[in-house]
Amino acid sequence: MKKDISNPEDSENYPDSFSLIEDGIDLAVQKEYLRLSETIEFENIDYKRGLKESKKLFSEDIAIKAKKKLLILLAHSGTAESYQIIEKYLRHASGEWKQWALLSLKECRAFLESDLLEVEGGFISTGLGGKGDKFRYFFIVSSKGGLAFSETHRSTLKRAFEGIGQEYNAEIEKIHFEPDYAAIGMFIPADVAVGDIIEKGIRECNKKSDFLNFHYYVTNVKKPTNEELLKYLAEVRRRE
Repeated sequence: MKKDISNPEDSENYPDSFSLIEDGIDLAVQKEYLRLSETIEFENIDYKRGLKESKKLFSEDIAIKAKKKLLILLAHSGTAESYQIIEKYLRHASGEWKQWALLSLKECRAFLESDLLEVEGGFISTGLGGKGDKFRYFFIVSSKGGLAFSETHRSTLKRAFEGIGQEYNAEIEKIHFEPDYAAIGMFIPADVAVGDIIEKGIRECNKKSDFLNFHYYVTNVKKPTNEELLKYLAEVRRRE
């Protein structure tokens, strides 16, 4: 089994209340956001001054690092005013700036909710995002021996994963079939281990016709490129 997962599946590591960023955010952007946040001494920050300087977000003259730092400061101020400012900026942002603003907005919301609800709050972001309280996962299951799936195999696989998805309150987003593998996108609740769903699905498929490899690929960071996918499938074939 190959796993490429950015967040722990153990729900005990989550805060009492958390918000999932539904848009996928590049892992490099998330790491940069955290690294820059760690360089700021928030206890010495004048947040009122930060609010006054927020208009610089919409200026083309501000340096890139200063703009990123300002978004982080607005997030940590955790006020309704700062939330509205970030939200306004987000409506005009694109590319990496949109991802940066999304992280800032979710962090600001977490601080707001922590104060209002008096519980530990936070947000979770993955490369593929999610839906509601469910993470988006992408996984590959392949046929044994590289044999092409029959129509019966495809139907069996589809029914098996749809049924198991309902059992775990998970939701299939898409199933894409190639001759010898299936690529599946699925929204899975935070308290469910993705491996449990995939492995149960494979066992269910193999009950009547032993056609799936038990080795699989799963990620919630980013979809593999075609080159990465072919390399993975070649590795599986070598192990058979």
